[in-house]
Amino acid sequence: MRLMRLSESEVQALTLVAGSEKALHPKDLSRTLNLRPETLSRVTTTLVNKGLLEREGKEIALARNPAAESFKRLYFAHRASPFPILFADRRVDLLFKIENIQKSVKVLEEETAIPRKTIYRYLKGFLHLGVVKRSKKGRAFIFSFNYIIWKDLKDFVTKLIEYQALRLVPREGLLIKIYGNSVLFKSIRPLDATATSFSAYGDYGIELVLRDNYYTLPKMKLSIQEIFIHSLDSAQELSQKLFCILFYLKNKDKLEGVDHTMMKSILAVLRGEQIKGYPTLEDIKDRTELYGIEF
Repeated sequence: MRLMRLSESEVQALTLVAGSEKALHPKDLSRTLNLRPETLSRVTTTLVNKGLLEREGKEIALARNPAAESFKRLYFAHRASPFPILFADRRVDLLFKIENIQKSVKVLEEETAIPRKTIYRYLKGFLHLGVVKRSKKGRAFIFSFNYIIWKDLKDFVTKLIEYQALRLVPREGLLIKIYGNSVLFKSIRPLDATATSFSAYGDYGIELVLRDNYYTLPKMKLSIQEIFIHSLDSAQELSQKLFCILFYLKNKDKLEGVDHTMMKSILAVLRGEQIKGYPTLEDIKDRTELYGIEF
């Protein structure tokens, strides 16, 4: 999955189509946007490929899918807003990562691979429009999304990213999580993709009999840390969380630095605490001998 970029011309074209009372002819868009016909053709083709516009004969209209519908709601709620400042260039990627949980610019840079100077420039516009909230933690500023005013913007960004991700997931797959430039999914059938999560545990000493196959795309070489994080993100059932803990114990020397929200609960369980939805320490000890884990 390529990083999500919308050029300023694409945003302007999308806004113009959303605000039109009827489907527009390319000549109308070309004249209004002051774009050469060949340039407009590239812009509209890109927006069609991103699932936001569709061609109706010789005319252009908003597509009929959740991403385009969410943009329509955003447009009607905030039609006077400067949309290029909201999501042109790499702003969609940044907005996707800004959530209720407050994050520093350093964290956002790590999660998006957007240069820090660019993030500051985007955040300046977001703050001016009230899209994000800023507070201070120590010497650093931290940012969170303003859902009260801009819920429709967050919904559009999320559905647009999800639409792109679902195009990458094979028809037989069920999407689990979207990362910056890849997706995690599972399938009953074996697929031509990179095995990960529980499906890759056997390479590191934890052989499992699974109902589903776990994959990531695009194809890539994965580190043991990435495989472990994929399994944490896949773990919904108590038995799956037990697998994660056994994998962690088996490969502890390589996984101690993994940063994931589930690690706090896993470490608590290993100290003997009882955490709802997680196996007990006794459950874990019953399985360690099977995998040659000294505990």
